[in-house]
Amino acid sequence: MDSVTGVLEDFESQLRGTPDQTVTELFRELECCEDELCQLLLGPVTSAPSDVSYLSEQQSIFLKNLVNHEVDASLVEHGVVLTPDGTTVSLSPLLAGIAAGLQRSHKETLHATPLIANSTNSSVVELPLTLEPLFATTIAMDLGKAFLLFHTNRSQVALGPDGCWDSISAPQKFTLMGAPSTLPDAFINGAMDGLILGTYLAEKADPPSNLSVLLKDYYGGEGLGGESAMQSNFRRKNFAALVSEEKLRMQVEDSLLLLRRLNESNPLFDGLTNEELRSVANQAVEEFTALYVECPAIIPRCMWGARPYRGTPAQLQLPLGFVYIHHTSTPAKPCRSFPSCAADMRSMQRFHQDFRGWDDIGYSYVAGGDGYIYQGRGWHWVGAHTRSYNTKGYGISFIGDYMEALPDAQSMELVKNNFIKCAVRGSKLQANYTIHGHRQMGNTLCPGDRLFKEIQTWKGFAERCFTDKGVRRCI
Repeated sequence: MDSVTGVLEDFESQLRGTPDQTVTELFRELECCEDELCQLLLGPVTSAPSDVSYLSEQQSIFLKNLVNHEVDASLVEHGVVLTPDGTTVSLSPLLAGIAAGLQRSHKETLHATPLIANSTNSSVVELPLTLEPLFATTIAMDLGKAFLLFHTNRSQVALGPDGCWDSISAPQKFTLMGAPSTLPDAFINGAMDGLILGTYLAEKADPPSNLSVLLKDYYGGEGLGGESAMQSNFRRKNFAALVSEEKLRMQVEDSLLLLRRLNESNPLFDGLTNEELRSVANQAVEEFTALYVECPAIIPRCMWGARPYRGTPAQLQLPLGFVYIHHTSTPAKPCRSFPSCAADMRSMQRFHQDFRGWDDIGYSYVAGGDGYIYQGRGWHWVGAHTRSYNTKGYGISFIGDYMEALPDAQSMELVKNNFIKCAVRGSKLQANYTIHGHRQMGNTLCPGDRLFKEIQTWKGFAERCFTDKGVRRCI
């Protein structure tokens, strides 16, 4: 993303225009939005043909490659960039959302009037009354198409997966970790960001004067408008605040109806009734919401630089019945950025492997202070977090020492309200799960006095009673 914003800075310094003009000229040079659907949704985004170029040949090739999203046969995903928060985004839905937001800010939203004439039969195509270009160009259209392909057995999977970069310091190649859908995680991230940034541009009275500033503020900067909560780290929470499940369902349904009107001869739509399209939209929104809005984003091992597991991991027998809450104690300070959280993960893994002689980092998952959950041993491998109980539950640790203070509220919310519910929904954790603090299971102060007091208020927490030197105790 730093490379993208660098090119945009050069572009803007030569153009010296408004964000609208920047998008218009950028789309012209990159030959974006030339297909019928994009023109229908966004209108004449591009300017008249011109011989003037504000990009060097190298910059033009670089950005043209990035605005063309695809996954090749070797599972390499093209058209994506690594962001400072450790996640990966597709550039095409991001730019589309920005364009749609700028358009909406000038009250140029298109209504259901004849816009494009079909060259073969002179019939007209109209936008559904309730379809909003900002939704259609970012998430709704592609989400509907992904589930339509899955519904008609033209795709193995409907959503995902995530992937791994060949290098974090100098990323060049991003390879998916499983069978691809038409909507991998990076595209979903870009679509969410496009909708968030587009909404911000549409509603903000004084948005940034340059797109490069907007992207820097959002990705690794101080946040939109200087609000730290309005950063890419919190895209899922901010998306949920902007988009209700019902609103998204309506937008996906309208997008599918529009697609059918534009592609009446496409066999993909053969025999599909309105009711069946509505069912596809319902399934799409339900599964998308569960996986990408209600569940937290998890930074995979490859992204924080995990060493290989030593030996052969033992498999857990799912679903498990317990969650054991820990604090790391060391590192004692919470991490609040991807580089520092990733460094803490590597440090803990080195300590656990090299000094304690364990096969891997002990925890199942770790909550950073940057808005993300970090994968330790994961859902399926037996951990080394709670002696004598590692096969019975997941060990979830908060980075920091919480004897006297609490983790950030957003970190606790992520574990309590998102991660645990997601584990139940995914059949990793039993619905009647029990939460214990580490100190209830052995002789330790973990997870710290203050955090232990907090988790006693959480759903699923239970006291544990035992006999110590003839005296029955419950904690």
